[in-house]
Amino acid sequence: MQTSFRSIPDRQQLLRLRNGGGAGVLSRLHRGGRAFTLLELLISIAIIAVLAGLLLPALSYAKEKARRAQCISNLKQVTLAMQEFSFDFEVYPWQLPPTEGGSQSMTQASKSFQVMSNYLTTPALLVCPSDQRQRIDSIVLVKNTNVSYFVGIEAQEEQPNILIAGDRNIEGGRPKRNCPVAEVYNVATEFSKVEIPNAGWSKTMHRRRGNIALGDGSAHQVGPPELRDSLLGSGDDDGAFNNHILLP
Repeated sequence: MQTSFRSIPDRQQLLRLRNGGGAGVLSRLHRGGRAFTLLELLISIAIIAVLAGLLLPALSYAKEKARRAQCISNLKQVTLAMQEFSFDFEVYPWQLPPTEGGSQSMTQASKSFQVMSNYLTTPALLVCPSDQRQRIDSIVLVKNTNVSYFVGIEAQEEQPNILIAGDRNIEGGRPKRNCPVAEVYNVATEFSKVEIPNAGWSKTMHRRRGNIALGDGSAHQVGPPELRDSLLGSGDDDGAFNNHILLP
């Protein structure tokens, strides 16, 4: 059997095609083309779908990693604002009465951020990029629904390892507790040594992980085991080891 090969048009043939001539060559070239069969098309679509299925989770993970990094940055700036407030007033907002510019006795976490309006550069810092909570333009108008972070109302200046702020999707604590430090009652969430083994993160943000900020100004990405270690090593008073927080 003799195999024939279709010749490639030379330069002169292509010129005739461009100038409107060579209809016979054009016809032969057209007949020589080959379209996809239905089977080949379906196989191509399946391959593309498999590749997309492999790539999309990786892209989603990369985006979430970037959002968590931004959340850490937010928490560091929030903690810096808290420290600057304490430098000026010698206590944190939740230790200072409202008549003196603080948030003591106020039962909403947002109030502690409101009184720091001179120290927070923008209310956008109060919303984690992975959270769906509504952003607002003015810090003085901030409500709990505009805040992604809890306030560590047990924290005092001499406790560098205690939780001072963190993602609101923390779970496992005992609700409706009293916190004499902040003078709030029946609203705090408690993490004593009884509750700490159950401490963790819900799936609301960061895929069951979370971010916390400590009294020393540092911020950390932690899973449930690291969160429990931080709570156990917080340095809260031995006589009242509660690690009280106020959730937004």
